[in-house]
Amino acid sequence: MKTRLYFLVLIILITAMQAFAATNIKEMFEEGTGSVEIRTLYFNRTFNSSKADMEDQAIGGMFHYKTAPLKGVSFGVGFYTSNDINSDDDDDVYGNLAKGSDGSHESYTKMAEYFVQGDWFDTTIRYGAQEIVTPFVNKYDFRMSPKTYKGLAVVNRSVENLEASLYYITDFMDNNSLDYVDAGYSFNKNMDDNPLYAAGLKYSAEVSESFKIIPQAWYYTMQDGFAFTYGNVEFTGASPLGKYSVKPSYLSQKAIGSKDGGDLDTYQYGVAGNLKTHGFDISLYYAKTGDDAVSAPWGNSKVIVQQVLASTRAEEKAYAAKVGYDFTKLGATGLSFAVFYANYDTPDSGVNKSDDQSETDYDLTYKFSMPALKGLSLRARYADIDTDGGTDYVDKRLYAVYTFNFGGKAAK
Repeated sequence: MKTRLYFLVLIILITAMQAFAATNIKEMFEEGTGSVEIRTLYFNRTFNSSKADMEDQAIGGMFHYKTAPLKGVSFGVGFYTSNDINSDDDDDVYGNLAKGSDGSHESYTKMAEYFVQGDWFDTTIRYGAQEIVTPFVNKYDFRMSPKTYKGLAVVNRSVENLEASLYYITDFMDNNSLDYVDAGYSFNKNMDDNPLYAAGLKYSAEVSESFKIIPQAWYYTMQDGFAFTYGNVEFTGASPLGKYSVKPSYLSQKAIGSKDGGDLDTYQYGVAGNLKTHGFDISLYYAKTGDDAVSAPWGNSKVIVQQVLASTRAEEKAYAAKVGYDFTKLGATGLSFAVFYANYDTPDSGVNKSDDQSETDYDLTYKFSMPALKGLSLRARYADIDTDGGTDYVDKRLYAVYTFNFGGKAAK
């Protein structure tokens, strides 16, 4: 079925390109646009036990290019690379490099995006290998390379303020993987050749100049695997104290059919609130998870997501607070700092008994504002994870990232 679909789409595209070849295909490439992001990363996780530490030192990044549309049709590619900088093979691979058969740190270069896109009647249709951004299927770009997917994406914006999305996903490539695997296999190794279907609606309602309501609802399903339902409503506004937002959310996950992906039956609900005032960025969180752990192999929108931990375990109650400050008002343009604390409380007895955990994150970021260094940012992150009755550890990350765009009519 999958092969026949690919073949049919390929025939249509070849026919379309032959029909368009009489127009100016030269400008299609001359006016294309792209981006380059160069990343130098150091990730280290040190355990207070005999467990092997993890460390990656790497330089790499991403190259994206997309042609200008010709009669609504455009093409895109994405290359990702990560190159080892003398990482210690006595430490486990963290996830920014590929892992060799002997556990060694290995460099990689891969072409993870290659797609054709059509834009007609307020609808974008994209087919091929691509990055995807939805609440529970997304690029989860916290390593050297993002997660990518193969399939068909359709996004319609015909109705004002409403975005309707449909996805048919056949394959998945993880952050540091070199090959695509079946979407079903990536969820559970007992599943194979099971495509993932996703549908979503997102609406933006401007109640007044200073108050918006943005609800969204999503449904994900895989035959004989699962059905996920997710929704949230974001309320944003401005008050004399500052800009604020409140976002309650709810997730339901259930196994369906023959349950080849496991007997999953759980939920997660919670709320996140944020206030920006006088340079401060303050957030509070609460999350409650049902009888099974949340399953999210393709990126996620869990209520709480920290540098290492997230609200995910069965019967877990989690509380968190984050306070950040932008030093621009003090004359240090581009400099910001944040502290993020969360406590994860789980049962002390029963089938879901596990150790309580807490995490404290420290995050320092500097984005250069001078024209000569525009696009360059430096970031240092430190996480302290405490596990009651278990292994404590620290997680350190350093980033140097440089980004620039190119192409388009302005570049001619």
